[in-house]
Amino acid sequence: MQKIRLTYGGGNIGLQGAVASTVYTNGGIVRRFILGYIAARQVCGPTYGVEYTVSSNYYKYFEMNHVVEAFIILSGGIDTMEGLFTLISWASEGLHNKPIGLSNIDGYFNNLIKFVDDVVRQNFMASSQRKLFISSFFIDELLDKLAFAKAFPGLGASYDEFVNPEALDIELH
Repeated sequence: MQKIRLTYGGGNIGLQGAVASTVYTNGGIVRRFILGYIAARQVCGPTYGVEYTVSSNYYKYFEMNHVVEAFIILSGGIDTMEGLFTLISWASEGLHNKPIGLSNIDGYFNNLIKFVDDVVRQNFMASSQRKLFISSFFIDELLDKLAFAKAFPGLGASYDEFVNPEALDIELH
């Protein structure tokens, strides 16, 4: 079994708490970056592993970028969307080259993906920016895609074409 290293920005309640607790109790390494004002209110749940306090979301993503191999975005609210689009923006500007994956369990991100695809079709976003993140309904497949993206950065290589040379055109509905 692979030893998981989890670095995340947020609290330890809800989905993030469940993931952090599971990784930690199964011997994984957990690092949490939390905003100082949230940590001060003590509403973020127990600490698993090591906790770093940062002053803003900007610094949270900046610091996390130095210690992660890839970003995985889980279901979440407005702060999650801010983080996703910050990472996409930074990647398009060359500020990081880490793969970004959406864990699209139960189709949570389907409408967001459709929105982004529409934005590209309407020429408000470059197709190269759209290719900066990948998604999967299955976590094992997402991890494989992220590993592929890390192994072949910037080559324009597509995981789907690599594992499926027939290049089936699959769309989310």
